[in-house]
Parts: sequence; C-alpha cells; structure tokens
Amino acid sequence: MDRHFGRRKLLASAAALGAAALGGAAGPDPALVEAAKREGTLTYYHNSDIGPTARWNAAFTQAYGIPVKNVRMPSYALYDRWLKEERVGRHIGDLIQITDPTLLEAADKQGFIARYTPASAAGIDATLRQDGVWYGLYLDYMGIGYNVSKLQPGEEAFLHTAGWDALADPRWKGRIGSATPASGGTSYIYFYMFLNALKDRYGAPYLRRVAANKPDVYASKAPLFERLSAGEYAVMDQGTESSLSDFYLKGAPVRWVFPEPTPVGVTVQSVSAHAPHPNAARLFQEWSCSQAGVAGWLAQIAVGPTRSDVTDPRRAARKDWYGQPWFSEPKTLYTQYLKDPGFAGPKQPIIDAYNTIYGYQGG
Repeated sequence: MDRHFGRRKLLASAAALGAAALGGAAGPDPALVEAAKREGTLTYYHNSDIGPTARWNAAFTQAYGIPVKNVRMPSYALYDRWLKEERVGRHIGDLIQITDPTLLEAADKQGFIARYTPASAAGIDATLRQDGVWYGLYLDYMGIGYNVSKLQPGEEAFLHTAGWDALADPRWKGRIGSATPASGGTSYIYFYMFLNALKDRYGAPYLRRVAANKPDVYASKAPLFERLSAGEYAVMDQGTESSLSDFYLKGAPVRWVFPEPTPVGVTVQSVSAHAPHPNAARLFQEWSCSQAGVAGWLAQIAVGPTRSDVTDPRRAARKDWYGQPWFSEPKTLYTQYLKDPGFAGPKQPIIDAYNTIYGYQGG
C-alpha cells in the first residue's frame, strides 16, 4: 500500500488490482499511465554510469512519451544530497537509485520513501527486494581488474590462480589503484566483506599487505577505470565487470578475474515520498521492475538480472568476452550483507579503518 498516493487522487480500478495479483501480466494500470503522461516528465537520481542509464531509460520515454532528466553522482554523495533536499522540503528527485539498500531502509523509517509496490516487482527475486521500499534492478560482480599490456610474463596466470591474495603480492607496488569505501555502495560492500564477513581469513592484516603496495586512492571508481584502461596501473581492486567490459568493447587492453567469494553489488531503486511527479515516478518503477526494464540493463552493461525470467543473450551465446579463454564466471557470490544487521549500522567504522590502513585523507 502507498501511504502518500491518495493525495494525488489516482484511484486504482478493480481490473488493475486483478492485474497486480497476477504479477502485472496485463501491464501497468491505464489510469496510472494517463496520470503520468499528464505530469509530462520526471527527474531520476542515480549512481549508474550516465551513458548506459540514459540509453536504458530512453526505452521508457519511447514507450510512454515521458522524458527523463538524469542526475548522476556517486552513490553516497547522491544519497546525502537527496536526503538533505528532502529534509528541507526541496523536492527535486522523483526516484533514487543507489547501491546500498540499507540507506533506503533508513530513509523509509524517516518517511522519505513512498510505500509503493509495483505489480511487476513480483518477478524480482525475493532476496533482492524489500517490498514497498526498494527493488533490485541488476547485479554487479566485482573482481580484480587488470591491464594486460602492463603485465609481465606469468602475471596474468598468477592473478587467475592466487585469489584475493594476489593483490597483496609485493610485485604490484606502485602499479595498483583503489577507491575509498566512502565513494559508494559497491566500494563499501567490497571492504565490508574483507573487514567483517571474512575477517578471520583476511581482515585488517590482509588490507595492510595490499596497502603496502602504495595504491593510488580515488574518491570515485569512474576515473580509476579510465586510468587502468589508459595503462596508468597494472591492476585495480573492486573491478566491476559492468564498467571494465565497456572499456574492453572499446578496444582497451583490460580484463578481469573473479576470485572467490565474489562480492556482488545490487543496484536498487525507490520512489521518493514527495516526488514532484508521483504518477510518472510510479510508472517508471513499474517499468523498471518489469521483464523489459530488467532486460534493458543487460542490453546496456554486463550485469546479472534480478529476475529469473530474464537471461543475458551474450552469456548464452558465449559472445564478446564470455567466449574468451581468460574469462570465467563468478562461482561463489557474496550477497549476505543484504541481510546482515552489521552492514546496516553506521558507515564510519569501515571508512575510518580504510583511511587508517591506506593512509588516505580524502574522507
């Protein structure tokens, strides 16, 4: 049930309710579509790369004639901006997409998330949604990224056999890049895995060994991917397949490997409680969670689906990098943080630990 929807006087018909019970098989409520079209536009706050995101939501515009204004920032910075705006009554963003669902749960408790359950969301895996609050759009696999042109003989094989310990090897001193966990959800997930979930196997001692290689630390991963592709580094941590594959397809000499376990970022989306265009926002949420919306991401970037009825045709056809001898699928996925109460706690301890270990002063 949507606790803020009645104020805009949009009443669901009995037919629409029946469609919802069937998982939205009949498509979105026509009354919702018409109300959304009357609003004429929406503003989308997101942390995914601007190019693929604009191409993705252009399909929504084509389907419903509603233009989308994209506002892109790193996940945590975006969340802070949106939350500050909401608290002072400056409502700009209609929806917010980030990579840390626990932040959206916290915002929901403060009344900033519209309690809206899209009929189409019934198809999203139950572990990848919190009904009425946030819904997973896609999965982003993280491994070790590397520039094959900057490797010495035998180093690529070493990266594929040494697991996460590969990054702690002294051979990478001065040849490695990193990004602070303060930059966003996927970065935070990455370091949370080592410092908490796998602290007995890795923990701070492991990260100190990695830090001894003097990595350059970035406030956002976007420029780190660019610098790796340009040959400034031989390796990087937090190498997401979605970003590295984009550079790979453009001809950059980048590759990646998924040590076990492989941390997985879940990109999630919520409707803002005070969305300036509430009907357009809800229609966009319906479309985003549908087969078409989830499949649309797979057509843009190398990610995993959050619906079992959506498959990646490139993976099935062993096309592009999927058919290369150096590529292997991730085997053991780390998603347990989604149900870990510790992950939902204050972020500062992980960030402070990273800053201390890596000697980073940027926040």
